[in-house]
Amino acid sequence: MATPIQEAGASTSFGFDPSAWLSALVAIGGGYALASGRKLWLGVQDCPADELTSVMAQIIGKPDRIEALRGTIERRQGGETD
Repeated sequence: MATPIQEAGASTSFGFDPSAWLSALVAIGGGYALASGRKLWLGVQDCPADELTSVMAQIIGKPDRIEALRGTIERRQGGETD
C-alpha cells in the first residue's frame, strides 16, 4: 500500500537527516516516489509494523521534515548526490 503525504512546510527540523530517513525506510522494505505536484508517496506494504512505526514517527505531524524529504528526492532525481 502506498500512502500519500501532502503536508508542506518550511525548514528542516534540527537533527533530522532526510537522506538517512529515506535509507531507513528502504532498509525495512519500503519505498518512495515523488509524483506530479510534488506529492510524496511512501510504499510501506512490506514493512514490519514495529519497524515502520519508529520510522514514521519521525515525520508524522512534522511538515518541515516532509518538505525536506521532498527536496532530497528532487535533488536525487536531478542527479545530485547526498
